[in-house]
Amino acid sequence: MSMFSKLTITATLVILIILAAGIYRFNLTSDDLYGEIEEEQVMFDDNVANEAMAEQPIKPQAGDVESATFVESESVANASEVMSKLFNLQTVNSFNVILPESAKPVELTHFIKINQIDFAIGDYQDGEVKGRVLLDYLRITPLNFDPALEPDTQSSAPIQDDPTVQIMPFVAPFIVTTQGSGAFWYLGFFNLDYEYKSLKHLNSVMLGDRIEIESIEPIYPFEAPYKLLVTYRDRAPNQPMSASPEIVKTLAVNVSETGIY
Repeated sequence: MSMFSKLTITATLVILIILAAGIYRFNLTSDDLYGEIEEEQVMFDDNVANEAMAEQPIKPQAGDVESATFVESESVANASEVMSKLFNLQTVNSFNVILPESAKPVELTHFIKINQIDFAIGDYQDGEVKGRVLLDYLRITPLNFDPALEPDTQSSAPIQDDPTVQIMPFVAPFIVTTQGSGAFWYLGFFNLDYEYKSLKHLNSVMLGDRIEIESIEPIYPFEAPYKLLVTYRDRAPNQPMSASPEIVKTLAVNVSETGIY
């Protein structure tokens, strides 16, 4: 065999090996590909987190946050993640929910998703009772008590969007749990003070145990006496609590600038 033939065969074998390696690489499964991306993303996130902790060592961490964002519009040490995400406020003041039965404040500290519902959540211990408060923040309903609100705005939600007004009243549903099986829904009334970057929970009304809220809407025209209509699903009196709530109910709630009742 001539030297030229040997070189040709050798070169052909090298090319075939390169092509085989390329085909193997090209045929990586999607699981392999996404696995590599996820590993790189985890490494990247760890590096970013370490750098952030080095810069702000006392910044609180959210252990089981699923969909939280942090707006770096202003650097505030130990800022509330919940106030930042929900209201774009960089402040050490927290979002506290007052337990209806004991008046104990419970700080909402992080976010979680349960059965496709997004909650801001906080743990509490009240004496020997331990539990959680979960606020359904996507159902936060701002209220406008401005007497200048025209009757022809009935199709618009009464949202306080005037930048010169520093207080925004709103209602929001939340759950209180204990060590038992109950999950008690309440509708809370809150005042958000943009000037002082603080929030106050004024009072609450109970809606039910293990219900499913459909909607919370102002009754128009939204004028004194102000009313809200809460639509939810409940069970028949003779049904066990393990049954799925199927009965649609409505509750008219009175609200004023000082609270809900």
